[in-house]
This record gives sequence, C-alpha cells and structure tokens, in this order.
Amino acid sequence: MDMKVKVCVLQFERTGNFKKNVEKAKDYLRQANACDFALIGGEFSLNESKNIDPYPLLTELAKTFTCNVVAPINANFRRFPKTREKGFSSMHVFNRDGEVVAIQDKQHFYWKERPWFKCGADIKVFEVDGIKIGLVRGSDILYPNYTQRLKDAEIIFFSTMAIDDMMFELAKTRALENQCYIVMSSFIGKYVGMDFVGNAAIIEPVFTIRKGMKMPNETKVLQCVEEEGFIQAEVDIEYIRKIKKEYHMGEL
Repeated sequence: MDMKVKVCVLQFERTGNFKKNVEKAKDYLRQANACDFALIGGEFSLNESKNIDPYPLLTELAKTFTCNVVAPINANFRRFPKTREKGFSSMHVFNRDGEVVAIQDKQHFYWKERPWFKCGADIKVFEVDGIKIGLVRGSDILYPNYTQRLKDAEIIFFSTMAIDDMMFELAKTRALENQCYIVMSSFIGKYVGMDFVGNAAIIEPVFTIRKGMKMPNETKVLQCVEEEGFIQAEVDIEYIRKIKKEYHMGEL
C-alpha cells in the first residue's frame, strides 16, 4: 500500500513577533499547498504569546489549511497570569478539525528553564491520521532513555533551540536509532546572548544489506534550511514500516 505523507516545516526569525509570525505561517502554508502535517518551530520565535492564548490561532491554522499542526507551547503564567505555579513546556498536535489530539510535556530542562517549568510524567506515541507520531522538545533529544520510548513512532516531530549543528546531528542519529523520519525546526537570530542557527530539516533513515548483514547505513536529508521560511517533502510511511519489520534494530 502506498502511503505518502506531505510534511512542511516553518521556521522564523527571532526579530518577528507572535501575531506577525502567525500571518507568515498562513502565507507559508498557502505556498506549501495541501500538506498533511505542518511543524511550527521555535515557540513562534520567542516573541510568543505572553498575553495571548495560542490555541484559537493554531486551531484556525489547522482548520483553514486542513492539516495537522504541530507546535511547541509553553503553558504557565503567560497564559494564566494569576497562577503562581510552574507550567509545562509541551509539544501539541492540532488535527485537521482544529482539535488538540496530542500533548507531550517536556521532561528535561536546562538550569535556566527549571524555575519556570515542571517535568512531564508520560512519554507517548500518538496516532494521527493512522500514522504513529512521536513528539520531542529541546533537550529531551539528548536522552536515549527518552527517545527510545518513541521507538514505535513513524515520524518524530522535534522543536529545539540550536546554536550549532549538535541538535541536527543528534536528530540524524535518532532517525537511525528509532528507524523513523525526524522533522525538526528551531529559530534564527540572537537570544539570551547567543546566536541561533535554525537547521529546519526533514531526515530519512537509510538501511542497507552489506555482506549479508542488515545494518543502519546513513541518513538522507530530504530538506534542510538555516533561513526563515519553510521546507517541505513527501515522506513514505510504508518504507518506515518495512524497515522496522525487516531491519529490526534488536535483530541486526
């Protein structure tokens, strides 16, 4: 059975702001033309919804473009200003009807983040449009004991903050370990005294038989960009299902 899925990654400059970047997202999705999944990375480039609930805007995007929207969302005082409790740093999926069908809370934090967020409890693989989806945010990609809990995922969506190529290289490694596509995005520009490089990418694992041995070989970068804008590619879910079955990592 042929099961091709069109994915799109949107990446923004730090110099933007939340509302303007939502308008950019609409423009990019018009150009992408009927994608199945759209990853909006970088918390909308950090000038995010401090006084705005992002749910209605993301719901509108999903319904307007009839696609599944994947986005990082911080749910703490900025959306609930009267609360004094820590919130969650999460990845969300809004389905084509604008409904939230998946939330994955981040588990690992840098020391500057810890006063603001509490760790999530569960690590799940979600099914959206019949496809198994994993969600990873930021430093969670560093921990194999986290990412291996997503070994059944066929696509992992990953939003991060990248000052060099380390996260990109880790994403390629996780694509091989988990035998799945990695779809990732960051943002670009200066923030907290650092320069962020972007590295929006769609990564495919490649497996081969060499001298009678089945083995992970390399990754194929279907698309990658360090600029503001969007990338898109068609990914083959049946290919992932085949290599998970025939090249099972526990039986190489």
